[in-house]
Amino acid sequence: MRRLVVDVGLAVLAAGAGAALGLERAGVWDGGRGAVAALVVLTAVLAVVTTAVQAVGRWRAGRRAAHRDVLDDLLHAVLWSVVDATGLDPRELAVAAYRLHRPAWPGRAARLLRLHRVRAGRRPAASGTVWAPGKGVVGRCVAEGEVVAVDVAAADAAVGEVDASGWPDLPPEARQGLTFEEHRRLRGKYGAVVAVPLVDDSGPVSAVVGCLALDGPAGALPRLTDPAVLGVLEAAGRALRRLEVPAVSTARAVARDVEGAGLRSLRAQLHRLGVPAERVRALIGAGDPAGD
Repeated sequence: MRRLVVDVGLAVLAAGAGAALGLERAGVWDGGRGAVAALVVLTAVLAVVTTAVQAVGRWRAGRRAAHRDVLDDLLHAVLWSVVDATGLDPRELAVAAYRLHRPAWPGRAARLLRLHRVRAGRRPAASGTVWAPGKGVVGRCVAEGEVVAVDVAAADAAVGEVDASGWPDLPPEARQGLTFEEHRRLRGKYGAVVAVPLVDDSGPVSAVVGCLALDGPAGALPRLTDPAVLGVLEAAGRALRRLEVPAVSTARAVARDVEGAGLRSLRAQLHRLGVPAERVRALIGAGDPAGD
């Protein structure tokens, strides 16, 4: 939106300056030599600024595309690692990465921005829900800073049929921070969901900066919370922290054996996907003995 406002503003200024110069040349308007000189300078400056804005926009778009490609490689490696560990149909799985965004404007609530998602074609489309700390499985994960695993389909079945008037009377754990309209829109879209927090521990105080979410079919929660799967998610979360917070510490997790298996699985899947070796090293760290 900001880029659109800038582009429209520059176009309006350029059109106004061009129209004024055209009227001066046609003899319709006489603004004096000073005004004409100012318009000529303004036109030149606008041309330079417009070219610069377009160049910066192309550069940023290229960086975003490259970043999205890296995320796509990583999340696909997670998905296929989960398939190998669980035997689940890949068409019933989806993996998504979220980043916590805190608006600079006071009074604006924090929300979770989805960085990327990989899923099979038959998976349900995105719900359009604006996730935030405390809302849904991913929101709870970010708010609590811990792994959260929920069989959403079973939870929905336990709630049963409820209308808007009865929704506020349900216990908080049943509502999951959702409004009735959000619950109605989400109902039936998800089976089992596991979310792992992304923690930035590069500063004096650790902070949750996002989460990695895996969702699968109803009833699959025991397989999605298998130590092998959690190890893959933790390893992928560490790679995501490297991408999103370059200065993040690469300290080992307590469960070295599980995380090492997760790193090895991710590395194998990235190689199977044909990801260049230098990108693999950037994602999971070639010098990590747990991944060798």
